[in-house]
Amino acid sequence: MTESQRPKERIEMITLHKILFVFCFLSLSLNYYISTKPMLDIENPTFSLIQPNETITPKFSDNYDQLIDIKKFSFKINPKPCKRYPEGFLLMIIVSSNPLNYENRLVIRKTWGQTDEATNIVFLVGETDNVTVSQKIQEESVTYGDIVQGNFKDAYHNMTYKHVMGLKWISHHCMNSKYILKTDDDIVVNADELKRFLVRRLSPWGAKGLIMCKVAKHALAQRRQSSKWMVTLEEYPMPFYPDYCPGWAILYSRDVVPRLLEAAQNTPYFWIDDVHITGILAQKIGVPRTSITNYVLTEKKAELLVKSGKQNIGRFLFGPPNLKVQRMSALWRAISQSCHI
Repeated sequence: MTESQRPKERIEMITLHKILFVFCFLSLSLNYYISTKPMLDIENPTFSLIQPNETITPKFSDNYDQLIDIKKFSFKINPKPCKRYPEGFLLMIIVSSNPLNYENRLVIRKTWGQTDEATNIVFLVGETDNVTVSQKIQEESVTYGDIVQGNFKDAYHNMTYKHVMGLKWISHHCMNSKYILKTDDDIVVNADELKRFLVRRLSPWGAKGLIMCKVAKHALAQRRQSSKWMVTLEEYPMPFYPDYCPGWAILYSRDVVPRLLEAAQNTPYFWIDDVHITGILAQKIGVPRTSITNYVLTEKKAELLVKSGKQNIGRFLFGPPNLKVQRMSALWRAISQSCHI
């Protein structure tokens, strides 16, 4: 083969891959209408599904240079992956990550966070005083192009800034995505199963009014000094939190994201981000939380998955939270070795 023939061959292969993807996507979309099962395992669904040819263009008001009470906010690193796909991704994933957790991000990129025409991912980080870590973040951004960094200190009590920054980034730079998944950097997502779930059990065209997760109900506001979640009466005067989504895995429909952003920009800061955004603010804008507890692995089932394979535990979307890097890799290997269509 001559050198002049090789570029042509590569172009033909890329075109073939795109055609195959479109074919698969349309097949899944058709499957949604002819064989979707009733959502019996989704507890009390209150959202609605978008239909073909239905146009959803969320409108919102937001000061781009403000992040809650940070009056001079800016994105220090701001990739634009969605510009390359004007038709939009099926799923855009935003991962809240500690700047130190390079290994977590690397494992995610190599496993469930792999990008394709249907899915993309970015990692949300703040600033660090560690010059070496800061330089590594810059290098990581150049290498992978998936770091979103804001000009606030990356700290435990700044989690809400990071989460709302993710909502801001989606609202301004990636609003053509059908669904948005917010996660932490220490979980495993059953990526292929999640995409099938979105297309077959929900809708390939998206949804409206959707906040879906393993809902935490009747959670008590912690007052003990020894608790890492301790809040004062001044910070939160009520004894119980509203129903909310633990921040390690939250699925949003795209219309909800700018509404939560606008509410966050006009509500006093509360540092427990999942309680604040998916509890207090979601209640404020009138969007219920939909539970998918049956789709989340328990620790016991995760152990069974690693030892015996996926055929013994049924379908699931998310592994348990707070995983070590080695555990993330082990779970992913078990998922990959027993995948099915």
